[in-house]
Amino acid sequence: MDNRDYIVGIDIGSSKIVMAVGAREEGKSDITILGVEVQELDGCVKDGDIVNYLELGNAITKAKSALERELGRQLNSAYVGISGRSVYCVRYEDYVDINEKSGCVTDAEMRELHSRIEMVTSSGGDEIVERIPLRYTIDEHQETKNPVGAFGRKLSATYLFVMVGKQQIDRVNRALYSADIALSGLCVNPTLLPRTLLSKEEREEGVVIVDIGSDLTDVSVVKEDKLWYFSSLPIGASSINNDLYDFLRTSKREVETTKRKYGAAVADGVPEEATVPIRVVGHTKKQVLQRNIAEIAEERLKDIANFVARELKAAKFSTKVPCGVVLTGGSAYLSNIEMVFARELQKEVRLGTMLNGIDDESQELVSAYPQSVAVSLLLYGAEHNGCLTSPKVVQREGEQPASVQGEKSNSNDIFSMPQPTIEVPQPTEQKVESTTTEVETVVEVPTVEPKKEQVEVQIETEKEVEERKPTTPEEEQPKRVEEKRPKMGWASRFRHWVDDMFTNDNDYL
Repeated sequence: MDNRDYIVGIDIGSSKIVMAVGAREEGKSDITILGVEVQELDGCVKDGDIVNYLELGNAITKAKSALERELGRQLNSAYVGISGRSVYCVRYEDYVDINEKSGCVTDAEMRELHSRIEMVTSSGGDEIVERIPLRYTIDEHQETKNPVGAFGRKLSATYLFVMVGKQQIDRVNRALYSADIALSGLCVNPTLLPRTLLSKEEREEGVVIVDIGSDLTDVSVVKEDKLWYFSSLPIGASSINNDLYDFLRTSKREVETTKRKYGAAVADGVPEEATVPIRVVGHTKKQVLQRNIAEIAEERLKDIANFVARELKAAKFSTKVPCGVVLTGGSAYLSNIEMVFARELQKEVRLGTMLNGIDDESQELVSAYPQSVAVSLLLYGAEHNGCLTSPKVVQREGEQPASVQGEKSNSNDIFSMPQPTIEVPQPTEQKVESTTTEVETVVEVPTVEPKKEQVEVQIETEKEVEERKPTTPEEEQPKRVEEKRPKMGWASRFRHWVDDMFTNDNDYL
C-alpha cells in the first residue's frame, strides 16, 4: 500500500491546464513526479482571466479522473498557479521610529514594522496574496540586509506586494468546487519559477525569466534571491499560430501540429528547398516551404522579444541582470529560439530545461512538454507541508465561492480576521504600461492615493495659468503697440493725421 503523501499542482493557462502529481520519498530532498495530465482549453480562459468557470471545471475534472485512474487513488486538493491581467505587483514602503534611548534597531522595531506591513489591505478590492521584503533602510540612505543592531532614528522597509483580483480568486474557487477539489493554496506563477528554473548564483546576481504562454508572456526579474518585479505582457505564442493559420489555410489543430514538428525560430537555418506536407480541408495535402513557416515564427518572436526589452527598460532593470535571460513556457521549445532573444535583447539567453528539486526519472517525464509551473507548484506544496491526506488551506485561499461560503471557515485564516484598510495604488487596464508606473511609485502616506493628489495639483495649476492669460487678444495688443511706438512731435503727428485721411477708408471726406 502506498502511504506517501501526494501533492497536486494545477497550472491554469490560456490554452491548456497542466495537472501534475508528485510525492517526496522519506529521506529524500527531491520530488518524484508520479503523473502529468494536460487538457486543452477552448476559450474559457482569456489572457489568463477565467471567463467560464464551468468549462474550466470540466477540464480539471477530466485531468483529475485520468490521473486518479493512473495512480489508483483519489485526488481531493491542489495548489493552483495563475497569471494574467488580474495579477500584478505594487511596491509599498513603511517605517517605524527607532527608540531614542537605545539608538539602534532591536527586535521590537522589526516586529512592529512587520506587523504594520501585515496589516495592510487593498482599498481597491484586490487581495494581497504575498508580501516580499525587498530592502531595509536606516535614516533613508543606509541600506542593510540585517537591520537589527544598526544605529539611526528611522527604520524603513520596501516591500513588493503581489496582488490578485478578487473576482479571479472567486472564479478559481468555483472551478475547483465544480471539480470537487479543495484549494490548498493559490499561487502567482512569477513567484514560483525562480526556485525551479534558476541556480543560486543566478538568483543572487540578477536574471530575467521570460515565460512564453499562449496569450501572455510573463516577465520576472530576480535579484538578491528575491523577486523584484514581474509583469504580464499581452502577447504570446498565439500570435504565431494566428499568422500561420492565415498563411496555411488549414485547421487550428493542424497549425499547432505543424508548428511543433517543423517550426523553427531562425529562418536562415532552414534549407531553402525544404517542404512540409500540410493537410487542408477535404483531407487533401499540399507542400509548403518550411522556410516560410520559420520566417513567420521568427517575426512574431522578435515582436515578443521587443516587448520584453521595452518592459525591462521602462522598469529600469535593463542593466541590472548580469546573468541574462532564461526562457520557459509552452513555446520555448522552438529550435534556436534563444538566438532570436539574444539578438533582440543583447543579453545571454538560455533555455530553462533542467528543473531543480525533482529526481532524474522525473526530469525525463516532464521533458516531453514544458511543465515548469506545474513542477514549481509541487515544490511549493512540499515546502508548505501540503498533501492529499491532510490538505492545508493557506491564507492565500481567498474567499470561497457563493456556493460554499456557508461551510465552516478556517479559524486561522488571516482573511477571516478584521484588518484596517490601507490604500495601495491600483493598475490601469493596460498592464504593459501601468505595471511599471506602479512599481516606481512608492506609497509614503498609506491613507492617500498619490495619483489623485498629482492630478488635483495639475488641474489647480492649469486654472492659475488660465487666470493669468488675457481674455482677448485686444487686451494685449495696445500694450505692445504703445511700448514700441516712438514719441512724435506736433509736425509729425499732423502729417500722420493727413496721411490717414487720404489713405484709409473712413468718413472724413
